[in-house]
Amino acid sequence: MKTDAAIKTDIYKVIKSSPLHNAVTGKLKKTKRPHNSTKEDIVISVLANVNCQIQTATVNVNIYVADNIVDNQPEEDTVRTAQLGQLAADLFDVFAGDGYRATLISQNIFEVESNEHVINNKIEYKFL
Repeated sequence: MKTDAAIKTDIYKVIKSSPLHNAVTGKLKKTKRPHNSTKEDIVISVLANVNCQIQTATVNVNIYVADNIVDNQPEEDTVRTAQLGQLAADLFDVFAGDGYRATLISQNIFEVESNEHVINNKIEYKFL
């Protein structure tokens, strides 16, 4: 069985060597987002990890994108969320490593507090 930490490390390695990592302005983290960050950070978290004959985990990869200020109000930077969302979709569509295979289940963009949006990538990770 792979631990949550090991699964996060597998996903981290995939992102670290990708065009997605090179495109963001912030940090790639396996724990928490840097405090008060206004940059484009990527945060990996394991939502569920079930050990069966084929271990299955659900992993979130969140990409934070600052809003544009238009007429004194925050609005989604649709150009940037589209760019980073496409890079993430291409990267997470289907990928594999030592004993595991992962696929993108869904990608959604949510408004979050502090004038930004998050691109939420939900990944199904299977370890044989």
